[in-house]
Amino acid sequence: IFGSEEIEGLPVISMELLPGGTLKERVAANGPMLPEEAVAAVMDIIGGLDAAQAAGVLHRDIKPSNCFIDDDGAVKVGDFGLSISTLARDVHHDLEAGAFQGTPQFAPPEQLRGEPLDIRADIYAVGATLYYLLSGRLAFEAASPMSMVPAVMQGSPVSTKQHRPEIPDRLALVVSTCLRRKPDDRYATYDELRRDLDALRERGVVPAPVVSRLGA
Repeated sequence: IFGSEEIEGLPVISMELLPGGTLKERVAANGPMLPEEAVAAVMDIIGGLDAAQAAGVLHRDIKPSNCFIDDDGAVKVGDFGLSISTLARDVHHDLEAGAFQGTPQFAPPEQLRGEPLDIRADIYAVGATLYYLLSGRLAFEAASPMSMVPAVMQGSPVSTKQHRPEIPDRLALVVSTCLRRKPDDRYATYDELRRDLDALRERGVVPAPVVSRLGA
């Protein structure tokens, strides 16, 4: 948000225009992304979420349709409508009377159970997003949102390599680490996740994006 004001009694906000659409639209139009493109997108997402975390904000609804592409190809995190302050004493969902807010396909088990949340909940959603970017499919698939909940809480997603065998083993491992059911088994910080993604590039497992290679 660049600013806000009132014009003839109408409150308005001015916001950044991101003309490239969303990552969901990109995959729908072009199919699964190349590993290097998906990693570059997720690195941008991590940067946005890390900045939000530093400001005391937990997003709670990271998914491809909430990640927007700028005209220069950069990916930016948007739609903070469900975000909450991590400075609050008790950060959780109220599940009474079906009050769950979020997207079950990308929400971690603890969010579905209404348990206290921390950065590892958003890291799970980052992993579910990366899974979709690489495979064009959801980590968990079910006939309805209600049947999705037990699938997420009790099951484990198949490896992205089962959908696309050419995905590097190390990258598939990064995705599965993000998507582990227990928060303690996931990456604890964005720095940890960033280091593993950077290591893939350093070892040549995932090439740097074309723009970066041209710049070099």
